[in-house]
Amino acid sequence: MINTFYTPVLKSKQGEFNALDKLDSSIKKYVVPLLEITPMEWDHATKEKPRTIETHLQNFCKKVIKKWASNNCFIDTNLIHNESPGGDSCIEYVFKILLDKEIKPTPVVWVSSPENIINGLGIIQLIYGLDEIAIRINIDNITSPSFDADLNDLLQKIDMPIKSCHIILDLNSSDFTNTADFTEGILNVLETFPRLQEWKSFTVCGGSFPATNLIKVGVNHIPRNEWKFYQELISKLELTTFKRTINYGDYGIVSPGYFEFDPTKMSRSANIRYTHNDFWFVIKGKALKKSADYAQYVTQTKEIIKSGFYLGETFSDGDTHIKNCSLGKTTPGSPTVWNWVGNNHHFTKVVRDLFASSPVA
Repeated sequence: MINTFYTPVLKSKQGEFNALDKLDSSIKKYVVPLLEITPMEWDHATKEKPRTIETHLQNFCKKVIKKWASNNCFIDTNLIHNESPGGDSCIEYVFKILLDKEIKPTPVVWVSSPENIINGLGIIQLIYGLDEIAIRINIDNITSPSFDADLNDLLQKIDMPIKSCHIILDLNSSDFTNTADFTEGILNVLETFPRLQEWKSFTVCGGSFPATNLIKVGVNHIPRNEWKFYQELISKLELTTFKRTINYGDYGIVSPGYFEFDPTKMSRSANIRYTHNDFWFVIKGKALKKSADYAQYVTQTKEIIKSGFYLGETFSDGDTHIKNCSLGKTTPGSPTVWNWVGNNHHFTKVVRDLFASSPVA
């Protein structure tokens, strides 16, 4: 039961785009990120908060064009569905910009998406044509008695053949700790999922990384419970007659959900998040209030290297930066730097583990 791609669910931060951009080409070909466009917030690329939704969406498109133009991705505008840039829906506005650059991402629609998103997709389909679409489903959807009817209703509205639709079952921050019981529950969902074999792809994603304020200062070993769940799910599926490939997705090295961080009002702590097999090795320091505080990153990189979990400077660009920082060959950089470092390592680690039997360099 071989994966076809890996889907990290990202909030489209500058660090996340840098992490994608710096992936080795042998890793990139397996990565199809789900890019959520957040409400207007501080943009680390422009160093300001956009004043209009149009500027916000243009900045997002610039990142896609510069960092991920030749690669596949899903784009979800659900978090900003109330906005109307230029009188259009957000998904229309984004697609017009990207299609002008010959970039054709896959739009995401929820079973519960409002009419303006669905209508926007209809306009895109009419004017530009759509090859495929992604339907994002959550726990509330699949446990609803009306789920089958709701899904059929959506398919009729978007007028897209089922073979051109990706399913993304988003488990979000579900409690993955009781792995056996939770796995059985999801197996039951898969066994009764409508027309399971016909969808273009089927991805299960979720995240168990805690909110930053729940991580204690010092060294932490945080279980990757969504990864453990997926491993058990695949193991159990292989013991059945189940033939559907189930792809893996996660929330990278952040907690699921949306939280607006304003650096003009809030401070960050120095922390590095390093993905190992079944856990994250996380070192959290004190708040970054003055320039001398950034030296914490140098100490933290040295701790990672001597921890026994470090995979070597050639493993990823993120690992190279960790090594160079520990040796003083590069400056520590801002939290945005450590966002790309941690995510770049994480994406590489996940792809290598998922596609161990494939020709990943």
